[in-house]
Amino acid sequence: MLGKPLRGRSISSWPCAWGVCLAVLIGTWYAGPAVASAPADACPNAQFRSGPSERLPDCRAYEQVSPAEKNGLDAVTIQAPGDSEASACEAGEACTVVYMNSGAAFNGTLGNESPNAYLATRTAGGWQTTTLTPPTLQAPANGAAKLAYAFSSDLSQAVLRVPLQQLTEGAPAGVYNLFLRRPGGGYSLVTPIVPSPSPQAGCGDCFEGEDVPAFAGASSDFSRILFETNDSLVEGAPGGSVENLYEIGAGHVRLVGILPDGTIPAQGASAGGGIDAVNEHARDLDHAISQDGSRVLFEAVADGGAPDPSQDGKTELYDRIGGISTAEVSAPATGAEPSDCETRGRVCAPGSARFWAASADGSLVYFTSKAALTRESNTGPESGSGAEDPGDDLYRDDVESGVLTDLTVDNKDPNGAGVLGVAGSSEDGSYVYFVADGYLGGDAISGQPNLYVWHGTAEGAGTLTYIATLQAPTEEEERRLESMRGGGFEGHSDVTDWTSRPTESQAYVTPDGRYLAFMSVKRLTGYDNEDQATGEADHEVFEYSAETGQLACASCDASGERPLGSAFIGATLIQRVSTPFHQPRSLSDDGSRLFFSSPDPLVPGLSGGSTKLFEYEDGTAQLISGTQGGGSAMFLDASASGKDVFFATREQLAATDTDEQVDVDDARVDGGLPAPFAATPCQGSVCREPLASPPPSPTPVSASFAGPGNRASSPTVKLTRGQLLSRALSRCRRLKNGRQRAACFDAARRRYAPKARRARPSVVPARR
Repeated sequence: MLGKPLRGRSISSWPCAWGVCLAVLIGTWYAGPAVASAPADACPNAQFRSGPSERLPDCRAYEQVSPAEKNGLDAVTIQAPGDSEASACEAGEACTVVYMNSGAAFNGTLGNESPNAYLATRTAGGWQTTTLTPPTLQAPANGAAKLAYAFSSDLSQAVLRVPLQQLTEGAPAGVYNLFLRRPGGGYSLVTPIVPSPSPQAGCGDCFEGEDVPAFAGASSDFSRILFETNDSLVEGAPGGSVENLYEIGAGHVRLVGILPDGTIPAQGASAGGGIDAVNEHARDLDHAISQDGSRVLFEAVADGGAPDPSQDGKTELYDRIGGISTAEVSAPATGAEPSDCETRGRVCAPGSARFWAASADGSLVYFTSKAALTRESNTGPESGSGAEDPGDDLYRDDVESGVLTDLTVDNKDPNGAGVLGVAGSSEDGSYVYFVADGYLGGDAISGQPNLYVWHGTAEGAGTLTYIATLQAPTEEEERRLESMRGGGFEGHSDVTDWTSRPTESQAYVTPDGRYLAFMSVKRLTGYDNEDQATGEADHEVFEYSAETGQLACASCDASGERPLGSAFIGATLIQRVSTPFHQPRSLSDDGSRLFFSSPDPLVPGLSGGSTKLFEYEDGTAQLISGTQGGGSAMFLDASASGKDVFFATREQLAATDTDEQVDVDDARVDGGLPAPFAATPCQGSVCREPLASPPPSPTPVSASFAGPGNRASSPTVKLTRGQLLSRALSRCRRLKNGRQRAACFDAARRRYAPKARRARPSVVPARR
């Protein structure tokens, strides 16, 4: 389901608190055989690839991330309500993962349904587990309140929203509080909220209108933290039911929501595209705060002051710069002001704006508006003229140069581009993927949700490319969506291709913007996706390359058999682990590996029906999870290179897994752990207290790997010529230049091939 992708970047957080709960864990279409896994003796980690690991592709081996002894509890909650989260890895040995369960922790029952978080760290001695949940958590009387977590990029720091508990001296009692958990395990108070009058302790229903803070983002080093609350924490800020946006840094709290003319909006302000602190619903917060914390993008209702008095009463987008000044991002450019209207339609009526995304440094901002904000813009008839309301155009604001660009100038559709939303953008802002029902070129169909990509260059020029036309909802689905929107939701449908709600997003854009993974029930590459049982069209997973313009179906069965059910990016619709701040990495950064779930038997010998995790690489789907007929797997996350794939399953895949509880496993390239170090050194395999010091600069899934796994403590194994050849050929396959790749193959065969058979190596490695 195409929607806003929220990559694993500076924050990964708010699981079930945002309504993101796990329920039940239970290339172009072509025909061809699946690639077999690498022979056991062809991998440098051959000694670790016995049992289930021996059939894995890419010389992967299973490692049990969660502890072997869990007091009879699941490592990841799979019965609703439940929560899950992952992960972070860095070059070499170090790797860290966060995952969650509910109801009880490994080291003792908490007596409530608050999610319990665990930090697993891979060291030379194996995986060690640290419990992050405060050990003295107080449960509200009705059990309604829940913990929520937001992690820094290296997972060494976290912001916790804790109900009714004082983790620091002097923290307000009987309310929700935000605390910053430091690397050593200590806490500091983020939200200095003093309730008046103080709600009764243990009352989970006392927070329906007041004293509810919500984490809204942070700089990459967590030195600046954004939060929203309906409390007046500075002079002049409205209180009561009005939500205000604040920032805390160096121990000082200051108001962020201030308009360009210096006034404080009477209706408050909200980070990025909006967040509801009480109901815990969010829209778009992708880089609403820049990585260095110097820029904060927020929405607020204009008050009729500068720079455009005509916008009075409209929700506009603003940029708070350095905490001292504010600029309006959605202000009309020269020639589009009401006083000097030179737009194509000679319509310069004001319109509300909506934030969608920004570059990591905050210098480029993407937003939509019904207003024609440039001379070239044409959003359709003026609202209130009796004709159809104008649609939205997609704008790109370069805040450094002050240049505002309409990316969806439409010369054919009289009603404008009709942009429905942004699916994702690159970290540098040079790529943006979006859906619009207007015709903007190619084979797009007017009135249908068309998927496009815009790519800008350093010279300032840009190209717009049509990708595919997605499935529009039926009238019944539209009514269902409207009903959900009335309840505070952005809307969602299990059978349509488009949703603008971030936590239901099933699209993913690589950080450089060159690759997009998405889902559709349309036959975009010709594969017959009619379900064998229901006769309805099932979702399939697609990957698009912006460089080549090619669209490939990753989940289409190469045998030609129709599907047994829908395929999904990463996890199924009911197993979402996306949040407003984090989306599991379904694509490796270079686009070479795509991870998806499917009930179809996409590899020989696999029985269908249960959800399995697959890797799409080199045009072929390969199995990552276990093979048991009734065993299912839930994707959690992957590393930047895709060499580590984390998932939850009951199947006993690693040698250390001896129970039938749900465990977190890592299918790691060149992985595997020596038996003497398989168990963690902590009593009961769980550390009650945080580690004395954080892992050495662990980087999340955005870093690459420099080493082949746990080699330092592994027994010394002399590789055969065949194994050396296999490893060399695997490296050659990573080269993108065909001539260099061919030369690399020749050199590898000359150096390592057995003398009697140099023309054809005796060991054929798995395709990488």
